[in-house]
Amino acid sequence: MTLTIYFLGTGAAIPINRGLPCIALRVDSDIYLFDVGEGCQHRMFRSGLSPLKINAIFITHLHGDHYLGLFGLFQTMHLSGKKKALTITAPQPLWRILDSFIENKLYKPGYELVENSVVKGLVYQDSKLKIEAFPVCHGVEAYGYRVETVKNNAVIVYTGDTRPCKYVVDSSSNADLLIHEATFTSDMEREAHEQGHSTSKDAGLIASEANVEKLVLTHISARYDDPYQLFIDAYRFFKNVVVAEDYMLLRY
Repeated sequence: MTLTIYFLGTGAAIPINRGLPCIALRVDSDIYLFDVGEGCQHRMFRSGLSPLKINAIFITHLHGDHYLGLFGLFQTMHLSGKKKALTITAPQPLWRILDSFIENKLYKPGYELVENSVVKGLVYQDSKLKIEAFPVCHGVEAYGYRVETVKNNAVIVYTGDTRPCKYVVDSSSNADLLIHEATFTSDMEREAHEQGHSTSKDAGLIASEANVEKLVLTHISARYDDPYQLFIDAYRFFKNVVVAEDYMLLRY
């Protein structure tokens, strides 16, 4: 089994110097998406990933930068002739939006669309991996995802947007990889926490407490042109840290 993680979008809210949130896990030839910021399908093509290979999509919460790319992706999959079923796991209010979209004939899927409302615990399993959801602290209904591959038991945790949260520490325990939001550096801690976000310092402390193997910082504010500021802010508390960049790859 080969596992590759594609960081297709690593920015926050406004796509000035980074794309909006989207991470693809490719397990052999199957693809699983985590959050779908606008323009995600374009970034998939640039990375050599086919939207026809997407088995499932997992949305952390319904702030626009994390799910509005679904509609362009739907169009691309339809025009490309997708036939295989697609499972979408997301907070329940998304289904009202999607159902209205389809009822108004703005989209006609040529494949089965499985709507899976996210709850705490196991939300998805197939022959390649199993995925559990856990609540995070963001001010709206929001979840992170813990992914465990079936063959080699690699554990990958993606937080989505969250301020420092015990649920994240518990769910990341001993993970091989923690992908944690780090919207700001610690000099903006008060603003970060008020907005339901974390600093890079917060992410480093959480990675240390959870005893993870590697930390990747993502969801970076457009105010940061130089990722070194975020790196050093986290590195003081956790050494094996990387600041994600658009199109970065990790292989397991």
